[in-house]
Amino acid sequence: MTENYDNNIYNEPYCVKDGCLYETVERKGKVTMVRLCDYVPVLKSEITFDDGAEQRKAFEVGAIHSNGTTMQTVTVTADEMSSMKWLIEKWGSLGSYSPANNTLGKIRHAIMSTKADVEFRTVYSQTGWRQIGEQYEFLMSSADSQFTVELQGKLNAYHWSTSASADKLFYLTALLENGLLPQRVMLPLLAVTFLSPLEHFLKAASCEPKFITALVGKTGTRKSTTAALMCSFFGNFTASTLPMSFHDTANSILSNIYSLKDVLTCVDDLHPNGVYGGDSEMKSTAQNLARFYGDRIGRARLNSKIELQPSRPPMGMCFVTAEYVPEISQSGLARYFIVEMKSDDIELALMTEYQQLAADGVLASIMHSYVDWLRETYLCDENTFVQGLSDTFKKYRTEVTAELSARCENFHTRVPDTLAHLMIGFDFLLAFLSAKVEIGVQDMENYKSSFRNIIVTSSVRNNSIVENENYSYQFCDKLKSLLDSGRCSVNFIGNDCDMNRKGFIGFEDDNYYYLIMNAALSEVVKLSKEMGESFSIGKNSLIQQLVDDGIMVVKGKRNTTTVRVTDDRQMSVAVLDKSKMFGDTEVPEIGQ
Repeated sequence: MTENYDNNIYNEPYCVKDGCLYETVERKGKVTMVRLCDYVPVLKSEITFDDGAEQRKAFEVGAIHSNGTTMQTVTVTADEMSSMKWLIEKWGSLGSYSPANNTLGKIRHAIMSTKADVEFRTVYSQTGWRQIGEQYEFLMSSADSQFTVELQGKLNAYHWSTSASADKLFYLTALLENGLLPQRVMLPLLAVTFLSPLEHFLKAASCEPKFITALVGKTGTRKSTTAALMCSFFGNFTASTLPMSFHDTANSILSNIYSLKDVLTCVDDLHPNGVYGGDSEMKSTAQNLARFYGDRIGRARLNSKIELQPSRPPMGMCFVTAEYVPEISQSGLARYFIVEMKSDDIELALMTEYQQLAADGVLASIMHSYVDWLRETYLCDENTFVQGLSDTFKKYRTEVTAELSARCENFHTRVPDTLAHLMIGFDFLLAFLSAKVEIGVQDMENYKSSFRNIIVTSSVRNNSIVENENYSYQFCDKLKSLLDSGRCSVNFIGNDCDMNRKGFIGFEDDNYYYLIMNAALSEVVKLSKEMGESFSIGKNSLIQQLVDDGIMVVKGKRNTTTVRVTDDRQMSVAVLDKSKMFGDTEVPEIGQ
């Protein structure tokens, strides 16, 4: 290779002599050659690393030593190129150089002045839609892609094969029926999966999806296997190679979910820790995920120069697998769409067949075809596409709001948004299959009707879970535990027996509790801490929420009521309606 590294490889004032890099210097009218190093370094390629928020430069540099050794080609960041310390760090003694002043700067200048053909390439570290030139491209590691996409760690399992042939689409159509999984499970999962590539344009339409789908079931229900199958529409995953888990740190999860734009991912295995207080970290991660996806926000960061860095919010859709409904705040839980899995839901023989299809890249090739179809069908007129998404979202949101209002007294305002997004994802899946002549018009209407009933019924059921996670119901639930266990006690109203005893929190009659609120709240907070949970609400705010939820009885403007608790004593207490506190649950029989 030395014959290529001659005087023609550099621009002036650098040249090659005897396999070494020299600088030509004119001193007092006389031209001399100053040796800079005992090798000939050349720039082979300039790489732009693009993560969607920032672009970073790196350089591939090779060299041949004067002793004939071909030195390893190394990748050097822009910062490393500025300092030039990498010569010794990456090439060791072979990378030594003349000790004269500014030698490193001159070697850098010589490298950057290489006249040989230099390859310029871009490496993307984020998947999904990107407008490159005048058209949209879907960035994904793929054998037939002209773009280089590189993801780190487990994320490198995201890749596509070529688009699916028409005969492979049968496997997608078959998933719409009760087979591999019941429709109540499979259809919402497919809706989320095929909603994922629409995320970019839904954001442009100002109706970005802001929810997570939770697969909830006992251990052994194969939640992780199911999630892996859905993720395999974007790569090749198994239950043991899912992209993330609840053992990962919140920062690493946030970094990964930013890179996974317009695709589906999974955070696996929310489970009881079995260690006292050990669940708190997982619950914190579940809460953070709810905030990340529910608000589509990233964490603000400063660089070493104390400059604000671009935010990196979640950019795709997400499943979590869990053995229980995440025990987080009411607003956090409202950001989850819960799909319940049971032990006998999966047809194991079919699952084995579909796992092989995933391993063979068939599912990924189907998603590749779907994305190609989206580009060809809709992206010739992006503005019309985006406006259509906006109009459809508003239409569906209005419709499901009316339907939910007819089926339950109240529901979280996020629920209609979530259902509207699921319906959009399912619509596009059906439209794709219809365009490929896999299903007919009547099939589409039947599937839409079944799907709508499934998600609305599921939301009505999940709504009671969300309601019971507010502070009012948490307070009532923990109060019941304290009374049932005997850790706290109340007197029957009129009984003045030992009101100074430990754990005494008030009085009761057949219909109401008359609580000394400071004492009751203190005991509930203690129990929460012991369980590794947070009950971070003040007394006045809790009282107001109990009033708003109809649990606490008030007269006039005061939230507390003065009652005669014994023949000779009156107290200011919080009056709680037992029937509203515990619903259909048996009221604790406590009294002295």
